[in-house]
Amino acid sequence: MAVSTSVSTRATRRVLHLDISHMKLVRDVLKESHFIDVDWFDLGVELNLPYFDLANIRARFTDPSQCLLECLSLWLTSFDRTMYDRTWESLASALERMNQKPAATLIRNTYDDPASQILQHYSDRISQVSLTDSCIQLLYIEELITEDTQRKIERRGGSLSDTLRELMIAVSDDHSKLRSLGNILMELEETKPLAQDIIKDCDEMIHRPVTTAVVRPVTSGTVNHLRTANTTVSASAGKFFFNAAHQSMFDDIRGSFIIVIDELVPLISQSKVFIHEMKSFLQRFYPELSAKLSDADSIEAIINIAVKKCRVNNISIIKAIVKRFKITEAKPLISEYEKEVKTVCGSLRDFLSQNQPEHFLIFETIQFTLGWEADEHSVDDIRNLLEEAFKELNKRIIVQSIYQGTQEKNNKKAEDQVLLLQEKIESIQKQLDGEKELHEKEKQVNEQVTKKYEEELFQQKRELIKNEEKIAALTQQHEEVTRHLKHKSEQYEELRSDNELAHKQLEQLQKELKEERQSFSSLMQQKEVELNQFKDYKEASVQCEYTNTQS
Repeated sequence: MAVSTSVSTRATRRVLHLDISHMKLVRDVLKESHFIDVDWFDLGVELNLPYFDLANIRARFTDPSQCLLECLSLWLTSFDRTMYDRTWESLASALERMNQKPAATLIRNTYDDPASQILQHYSDRISQVSLTDSCIQLLYIEELITEDTQRKIERRGGSLSDTLRELMIAVSDDHSKLRSLGNILMELEETKPLAQDIIKDCDEMIHRPVTTAVVRPVTSGTVNHLRTANTTVSASAGKFFFNAAHQSMFDDIRGSFIIVIDELVPLISQSKVFIHEMKSFLQRFYPELSAKLSDADSIEAIINIAVKKCRVNNISIIKAIVKRFKITEAKPLISEYEKEVKTVCGSLRDFLSQNQPEHFLIFETIQFTLGWEADEHSVDDIRNLLEEAFKELNKRIIVQSIYQGTQEKNNKKAEDQVLLLQEKIESIQKQLDGEKELHEKEKQVNEQVTKKYEEELFQQKRELIKNEEKIAALTQQHEEVTRHLKHKSEQYEELRSDNELAHKQLEQLQKELKEERQSFSSLMQQKEVELNQFKDYKEASVQCEYTNTQS
């Protein structure tokens, strides 16, 4: 029902444009879809963000998570033409172009859904709502929240601020639940304006007026009347009782379900099917199984994951595998089991027709009470079978055990303690996940730093080797120059010695020459004296001869 409504209204629905107030939701959605933070740059490119701004983010921050937040902030605050593209569809398309199809499918099916977008439009007003215990119980009965969430809301004073995503998922799966939420909010005076706005948008989305009515839990002998936006409708539930004699019928079909699964798993595992083919098929069939399927390393492991999507009245995923891979041996087992389910559903329809109360058709809810103590799985199986049997009636089915109230009273304190422990465990787990994520980031940073250091070290080693080679060459040149200088020094010493010797010899010669000069000078003086004496003697001799001659 929800799918057909979504398709028929998608062309005319109001498109929600995201802004910075949706930052946390967008970030949580990316985490939910297992988006890897280090791919933030590629996401920014696919979202048509300016390359310069993305490069600036990369230059300013090293933490991938911080980079992703900055990238989303840039997208959600842009005021150019991209502001008109800030939609869930544009984000899904960007992820799809990055080959992250499971994430794109999740966003389209859950957050781009028209009913979900109506909730997102009123998210601020819804987060300020404080519901009464009866309204919180109605949320659980209408399957808008789980039982665990119901208890959390009660402990937090009825606030829905932490429940918006769960409500979005619920209304995207079934659009009629959006009207149910509006009807529940109509119960409180302070939330009536919000409820009327939601109901109005819901009516516009499905293009038809609907009388507003909500079924309250029925206590013994009590019928509740709800006031709505248009009228007041009396709503009650048809009550039926299964005594303990009927238990075996439900136990038998549960046993048959387990047996057929146990027979089909090895039968499919032994077929000649490639692991990657079956993984690919199931990922398209159930995108939410992608994370679990990625760790499966055998056909049996894959089938065991698929089996968890089966219900006692629905083994369509197994039928699809058998049909896709032509496992003919499994078809008789499936046909036999489906025949048994149809038989049980026929018996249940007979039971209802035989015990049909007066004015049955006006009842919006059918309540079945089990006359034995049944665990949660048994109650779920019985509810699934009853919904299958009476699906044509299009009524809400409630199943409970007569021991359920007593057990809840006896175990309430223990359950509260368990919930407190679970919350502590979740808190510790979140801390551990945060520390693990931080450790992974530190590990990545350390690996990057180590790699960069190793590259620098390798480069330094190369430079060191080159320097050592240069040093060796220079050392050799130095040795050669040193030997040459030593040789020149020796030659210099020899020349200096020869020069000193020559200088000494020169001095000796100069001295001898001086002495000879002095001797020669003395000799010359003596010779001059002798010559003068000789001249005087000769003159005297001549004079004497002349005298003698004269005489």
